[in-house]
Amino acid sequence: MKLSQELYVIFENPSKHKYGYYIQFLIHLNILVSIVVMFLETEKSLSEYLELFRTINMINIFLFTIEYLLRIYSKPRNKIKFMLTPLMIIDLVVLIPFYLSFLNIDLGFLRGLRILRIFKLFRLAKFHEFDKMIMDILSEKKEELFYIFVVLSILLFTITPLVYFAESKVQPEVFSSMSTTLWWAVITFTTVGYGDMYPITTLGRILTTIVSILGIAFYAIPGSIFTSSLLDKIHQRRNKKRRR
Repeated sequence: MKLSQELYVIFENPSKHKYGYYIQFLIHLNILVSIVVMFLETEKSLSEYLELFRTINMINIFLFTIEYLLRIYSKPRNKIKFMLTPLMIIDLVVLIPFYLSFLNIDLGFLRGLRILRIFKLFRLAKFHEFDKMIMDILSEKKEELFYIFVVLSILLFTITPLVYFAESKVQPEVFSSMSTTLWWAVITFTTVGYGDMYPITTLGRILTTIVSILGIAFYAIPGSIFTSSLLDKIHQRRNKKRRR
């Protein structure tokens, strides 16, 4: 078996290679270590270990880079298409901040994207079936989810100008524009609310009450659709195993 073929089996079907599980374990251990170090290096009380954390991070990035290149090398064909898959894009985004630092480009936001390393855990073989279930649910329920999204959008864009014209005259600095009011509507609709923006007029409070009630009613619908479909998929999977 060629090296590229062996690597493909190790990455995609570790159970079929004698070293597959060991290499997968090291890959995911590297992910966990990198995430723990990312949190620890922000602790001021551990500033004396900053150089150690940087060294560990460099080792992590080196291993991630080797893994990324070997995954591309192991793909027998359609390498470009493979590089554009979600997990490979996540791998690339994880690597970019480190290599940009060599060009004296330090973007805090990109450094924060290092947390995306945790999504690499979805490459675990046990997650493959779960990923497929998620994609099947989204495909089967796309119409229902789309209609709910359209209805929610219509409600938000209807409420926003009403609240803006009701509050902008008495709170011009708070409800300064419709885009700012739309932000308030989204936060209120999702029942989060930050408390930094709230209506003080009677009409504004009535509209807020409506938004909050509709938010509670509609916000739960997508979740219930997704949860019921997921439970059905899990039940079907168990039935298949029992038949086997």
